[in-house]
Amino acid sequence: MCRYAAYLGPELLLSELIYKPQNSLVHQATEAMQSLTRINADGFGVGWYSPEISSEPAIFKDTSPVWNNRNLGSIADKIRSRCIFAHIRKANSYDPVARENCHPFDRGRLLWMHNGDIPGRARLTRKVTELADDVLLAQIRGNTDSELAFTAFLTRLPDPLERESRTTAIAAAMERTLELLVAWHHESGNERPLETNFCVTDGESLVATRFALGDRPKPSLSWLATDDGSGQRYVLIASEPLTPDQEWQEVPESSLVVVDTDLSVDIRPLRA
Repeated sequence: MCRYAAYLGPELLLSELIYKPQNSLVHQATEAMQSLTRINADGFGVGWYSPEISSEPAIFKDTSPVWNNRNLGSIADKIRSRCIFAHIRKANSYDPVARENCHPFDRGRLLWMHNGDIPGRARLTRKVTELADDVLLAQIRGNTDSELAFTAFLTRLPDPLERESRTTAIAAAMERTLELLVAWHHESGNERPLETNFCVTDGESLVATRFALGDRPKPSLSWLATDDGSGQRYVLIASEPLTPDQEWQEVPESSLVVVDTDLSVDIRPLRA
């Protein structure tokens, strides 16, 4: 099952998130501890922001295993950012290993990634096609449930997305997206679990979910809010704790995590 990590705080090297922690994403690619699958080798992606250049993120993706990509290794010690999204992929048997299917996905200033599974791909495709306009549908590049869910999420966002209320609008759109997915899942009668650990950012705030329906163990998600030793606060959201010596907390099941622009963390139950 896919693993991801998201960071907001003072500028951080990509390598400090991807390579250096004891339970880094590179380590989780071969030895995931809180996953139904230990190996996640079907590609990776990293997104980060350089707001002094553009409000839109940069993304580096590849279908190679993350531990074996020398290009990622060459840039990870040379790029800093205040907002980083990183994801390693375990593809479903019916999804091809392709760059277009690697997370995170981007639209404008937003980044999106997902750990889990949304059953009934053909039905989900039809539902999203009915919901979205031509512009959003034309932007879909891959064939994953994750990107389809992102498209559904985008239809729930107000246009324009005002900076002053952006975090609130993103959180509300996330809840409405989950309500849609749950309703569609119940309509379908599909007995496979619905698993929707989503994470989305605009580069300044972050919203994540831990939500699942079904009998098997729920996908894991943890968070950490602390300072970097110099008094500067940072927040991490990750599928698994990255370090053993910090006070990571488990995100409760059926919860929405909202990290605002001031790096305050609000965890609330999901109505869905």
